[in-house]
Amino acid sequence: MVESLEPLEQFLREYVELVGGLWDEIEPQVYDVLWPESDLPQRFTVDPEALSEHPSAQFVTFGLPLLDEMLQQAQKQSPTTLVYLDNLHLSPHNLLQQIQRDLTWPEETQARFGLAQPRYVNHSVFWFEVTYQGEDRTQAIHTSTVDRYYGRLVRYLEGVLDNPSLEIQRRWAHPDATAIPLAEAYLLARERVLRNVIPETNNQQVLWQARQAQQLTRVKNYFKDMRAELEERIERARTRNEPLEELQQRRESIEREAALRTEELQRVTPVQSSIRLLNVLHVKIPRLFVEVKLTHTGKGTLPELAPLVVSWQPLVEKTDALNCLNCHQPTYVLTLNRRGGLTCPACNPTGKS
Repeated sequence: MVESLEPLEQFLREYVELVGGLWDEIEPQVYDVLWPESDLPQRFTVDPEALSEHPSAQFVTFGLPLLDEMLQQAQKQSPTTLVYLDNLHLSPHNLLQQIQRDLTWPEETQARFGLAQPRYVNHSVFWFEVTYQGEDRTQAIHTSTVDRYYGRLVRYLEGVLDNPSLEIQRRWAHPDATAIPLAEAYLLARERVLRNVIPETNNQQVLWQARQAQQLTRVKNYFKDMRAELEERIERARTRNEPLEELQQRRESIEREAALRTEELQRVTPVQSSIRLLNVLHVKIPRLFVEVKLTHTGKGTLPELAPLVVSWQPLVEKTDALNCLNCHQPTYVLTLNRRGGLTCPACNPTGKS
């Protein structure tokens, strides 16, 4: 089974091990940490409620300088590379028509488009090593890629990482697009891997129990045959009036050995999984961004709509899905809710597109 830890707690453990320190969980979510160059341990916690009992503990959470410093140090310690993919066509034919084909606006609106502006979008590719420890020890490598502009897991870089056109120098002076923090991208990537690891762990547990059941059946048959053979020898010895003491001792020995082997095979040893970050690759790829202003064309007075920023992906030659302003899920269709705001159809099931 996968040890159930909060993401920040898992990161704290991995960070301490990465820099060569030692951690000791003195109680749930409270740790004493001994750094490599320190003689005295420091106390850390990821649980705000634990601070009342441990006022000297340092609190590890998002938004505090402590976590930011740890993430920066972890990035320096782990193998990390930044590359650019610049050999992409950034002047597509009929870009605005493509955007209007890919996206659906509300019926009672009209779209006005600004100029297309290129920006570099950062993609972080995380490699995780997963270890399955059960009857045998096996390992697997999982990769997870995050588009850090939208904060989405993506797959379109799978065939790009071997591209000889990847460069370590930026070719163009395009500005960088905004990006979610690396810590947030890491948690998204790890959660994606975890969704694959949990069923695989369960599958290995089922396979191990099936092999265990087969071994138990073979062991029971083996001792059954030994008992039958011994009973035949005892019966022959009785017929010949031969001593039975040695054979009876042999019977007791067989029963003890059978009980021991059966008990060993009936023990349920859970398959455990652990996840470790191996490497991070940052890939910056230019993307076209267009500001879209939607205006109401229907009757009635509705609030003015805030401008939208639409992006076109040259790598796959397609418009990116927008993030719904309400649920933040990707959508290609926008609708107007009763208040005149833009939402996806899932957030506005009775609205019209």
